[in-house]
Amino acid sequence: MTKTPNEKIPAFIAPIEQVNDGRSLLVNLGGFICVALMLGLANLICRLFLHTDLSYLLRVLIVAVALYFFVPCLILWLWTGKTTGRKTNSSN
Repeated sequence: MTKTPNEKIPAFIAPIEQVNDGRSLLVNLGGFICVALMLGLANLICRLFLHTDLSYLLRVLIVAVALYFFVPCLILWLWTGKTTGRKTNSSN
């Protein structure tokens, strides 16, 4: 399914491209791992110094971060065939 440069992008794809911001799947994976590690470190600090367990909240936050990083990438991959959603210029 190749698209010509004059073909209009569907209205629901533009906000998804803005959320994804041109990130590839590997960049999204790296960002997810970094945020998950920071959330785990924050939970560890809260447990050691504040004596508060945030495990119940951590699960919800991990799911929300996973949705933020991977759902737009998946939608762009299914709709456009590219995980970044941007068209490449093959004339170079």
